[in-house]
Amino acid sequence: LIAAKALLDRNPDPTETEVRYWLAGNLCRCTGYDKIVRAVLDTAAEMRN
Repeated sequence: LIAAKALLDRNPDPTETEVRYWLAGNLCRCTGYDKIVRAVLDTAAEMRN
């Protein structure tokens, strides 16, 4: 959550690639984290509106 908040503070309209880059050190490749990335992108959209 801290990494996602830092990203959105810095860039309120991140791309999926940027989200994945910012969260890379916090996510395990053994799980499907597409929902986490989607949640960050959805949150960014909500914050812009």
